[in-house]
Amino acid sequence: MRYGICTGIENTRLVESLGYDYIELSVTKTMGLDPETYAAHKKVLEESSISAECFNILFPKTMNLVDGSTSPETLAEYLERAMAMVHDLHGKIVVFGSGKCRTCPPGMPYGDACRNLINACRLTGEIAGRYGIQVVIEPLSRKETNMICTMAEGALLRYAVNSPHVGLLSDYFHVCANNDAVSDIASIREFGHIHIASGRGRRYPLPQDGEDYGALFRVLKTAGYEGRMSIEGKTEDLEKDGAAALAYLKQLEEQTELCLTK
Repeated sequence: MRYGICTGIENTRLVESLGYDYIELSVTKTMGLDPETYAAHKKVLEESSISAECFNILFPKTMNLVDGSTSPETLAEYLERAMAMVHDLHGKIVVFGSGKCRTCPPGMPYGDACRNLINACRLTGEIAGRYGIQVVIEPLSRKETNMICTMAEGALLRYAVNSPHVGLLSDYFHVCANNDAVSDIASIREFGHIHIASGRGRRYPLPQDGEDYGALFRVLKTAGYEGRMSIEGKTEDLEKDGAAALAYLKQLEEQTELCLTK
């Protein structure tokens, strides 16, 4: 498995020094950098041993993809700029989370919102595909959105979109928040990316934090997942907790390998 951290581009050197394989950046935050700052950070990335393989927070909170307020033309124009930037930084995966942007507003028929979300996902995948980028749908906590909260719902949306450029993500924190079943990973399979943070407080995964990460690693192994896993959580000490979390995740992976090969 390859491990990364969701953080700002200004932390590239730190993430590299901790031994991570890549850094996962925010689309909206990175697009918001002024040209001079962007160029400086891009240079640091290109000179480092890691790259920005993954991106999250695809859409700004001001954009709604289901209520009809964002036209296909406006969405396409935004996505062209976003995917061009991701491609410029050699990104491979873009996470479609953005809960507020895909929330069905009060009074709107849920079916209409679903149709609009499918169309938005399909257009996102179409444009991403032209840049060689894979989009992954992220099921989110019900506190963040009222659409696509469980992994099964995410799998159904992916099926409805029916695009080779649109896949699925599982986030351990959201799985816990929704009382979703980690075991569903084994039956859904074909995940394109994984996020991890503690179910309690959404913090960096660390020993003795009370979480059963071993169950996650076992089911990922059973499903044949060998891709990327990004830490997307809170910490007051990125250097300390980042180092400890990476060692712990690698230990869990090794223990899972030993357990399942016996």
